[in-house]
Amino acid sequence: MTKRAKIIAMVQLPPPMHGAAKMNQHAIDALSQDFDLHLIEMRFARDLSDIARVSLRKCAIAIWLLLRLIWALPGSRAFYICFAPTGGAYYRDCLYVLIAKMFRVPTILHIHGRGLPTMRPSGWATWFQNRVFAKQTVILLGETLRPEVSNLTCDIAVIPNCLDDTAFSNAPTDDWHPQKPVQILWLSNLFRAKGIETLIAACALLRDQGTPCELTIAGAAGDMNAEDIEKLLADFALTNTARYIGPVSHAQRKAAFDQTDLFVFPSHYANEAQPLVVLEAMAAGIPVITSNIATLPEFVRDGKTGRLCPPKNPAALASAIRDAVGSPTQTTRMREAAYRLCQDQFRRDQFTRSLRDLVYDVIGDEHQNTSH
Repeated sequence: MTKRAKIIAMVQLPPPMHGAAKMNQHAIDALSQDFDLHLIEMRFARDLSDIARVSLRKCAIAIWLLLRLIWALPGSRAFYICFAPTGGAYYRDCLYVLIAKMFRVPTILHIHGRGLPTMRPSGWATWFQNRVFAKQTVILLGETLRPEVSNLTCDIAVIPNCLDDTAFSNAPTDDWHPQKPVQILWLSNLFRAKGIETLIAACALLRDQGTPCELTIAGAAGDMNAEDIEKLLADFALTNTARYIGPVSHAQRKAAFDQTDLFVFPSHYANEAQPLVVLEAMAAGIPVITSNIATLPEFVRDGKTGRLCPPKNPAALASAIRDAVGSPTQTTRMREAAYRLCQDQFRRDQFTRSLRDLVYDVIGDEHQNTSH
């Protein structure tokens, strides 16, 4: 029996739960099928509000992980890392990649966000980033993210996120007709940049314009909490027509999808790349309205699989919601097309196959397992 190639994977796994952590778990499951996987778990944040904070505890963890990496590198065929594109974590991950280079172990940098260009504002920073990425392999989530690595001498693979098999409901067959008032769902971790303030302002406009709606807000606390949401709802006089239900389990998420008419996600998050929650709503047969940023226009195709609007624009968002409510036949066609697109492009088996094929290419292994 052919000996399996040793691969190091350095990733963050849930908890806390967010899109990148969930995809990291899928990656670990995929790689462990074919390779002798050495997992180094990057557990820095205790909760979502702790993710962006710098602390001595995190610095100590980073050093400990560095030592573990150095110990694991000899004999390894590849180093797979969920690479942070911005902030202090960017420099930490750059150090890990440079250490792997010293051991002549090729690195696969899986990038789940945006922001690499902002980390090269000077000639020195550009030189440094080129040094880190030179002759390595980068995984991007979509074609529109190629400018992130423009002018870097690295190989590029585009592998989109994927959905759990359980994320797909039965294909929608009935015509879509909104309830009265129309039921709107926003579901994400509570970060201001995810657009919740824009949506609340849009709901107030809809009320004033004679299109009544009820808003359900779901998600764990981030840089906002329940009190912040309640204050926003009070400021816009929406306390009687909007509610915050907190973090939701898998079953509660499904129930929220089942009860809603529209999923609205007007994110303006600077590092947004390919939000899983939008794909999950599309796979559940829910019409989607979201922002025209990052990779979102690649799969939420305006007027075909959903509706797009500019971020931070409550008036444009309210108009998009009115258009969806007032055009049920078109909205029906769009949600059906969105479901088919998810089935065609975002299945977990496709992700698994693409990632494993890429690793085999990187290590140059012609003796792939028969299960591959």
